[in-house]
Amino acid sequence: MRWMACVALCSATVLGWAETEIFLATLAKFDPEGGSIILKRTGKPDMNATLHKKPRLWLNKQPADIEQFRQLEGKQVMARVSVGTQVRPVVREMADPDTWKWLEKVRRGVVKGTLVGVENNYLIIEFPDKTRFSYKFTPKTRFERDGKPATLEDFAIGETLYFAPRLLSNLDTMLLSVSNTEKDAQIGRERALPSLQGTIQSIDRQKKILKVLTRAGDLREIRYDDKTEFTFKGKPVKVEQIKPPARATIHRTRDEEGNDYARKVTIQPN
Repeated sequence: MRWMACVALCSATVLGWAETEIFLATLAKFDPEGGSIILKRTGKPDMNATLHKKPRLWLNKQPADIEQFRQLEGKQVMARVSVGTQVRPVVREMADPDTWKWLEKVRRGVVKGTLVGVENNYLIIEFPDKTRFSYKFTPKTRFERDGKPATLEDFAIGETLYFAPRLLSNLDTMLLSVSNTEKDAQIGRERALPSLQGTIQSIDRQKKILKVLTRAGDLREIRYDDKTEFTFKGKPVKVEQIKPPARATIHRTRDEEGNDYARKVTIQPN
């Protein structure tokens, strides 16, 4: 299973100067007030950790407080732990295994749900199984209705919508895009990513513009210049050698005006 692969490999990412490990363990002891959380992992030494000052604790697909979470003592949990910067590791997030799998789903890709409330820059979403999740929206969140720019006020409580979330370093889940159609939510998500995949439909070599139909169905014009790196099968190629239509992965950045700019273009075999 995909989430178990994450358990086996222990996700490791750099967070400031700390590493974050994600793993399945038995919560042998849960005494945050006493500064002791003992996690027993198969084939590894016990981990004695402390609780983050703003922990994310989850139980039965809902946020839980410390008292509610005590019932998991002696049971298996999924844990997100910062290691390497403290005297002891710091538990930033824990959940029962079923809830962790649910979190993986509602924090990734594009999800469908019903808008049931708006509170302090969060959208409260209810899923078909009646579980709920709070997504943070910011000025960077892209709202669209029927392919056109919209605002939050253009959506009604009780409406079924599509959401593209992104997990932030503080473990908030921000909305990249919100739309009444799945395609527009996918496009909004794709536009926030540092790279995209699609087919180069045409190349204007005079204006130095790639016209790209992306995987999400977005037709985009992306500029390039003499510094843009073009490669095919690991070797450099000239833009004149590219014959559209050509499948490609485009690693992009933005110029000072916020326009897409191709930093690297990897041509894929057709």
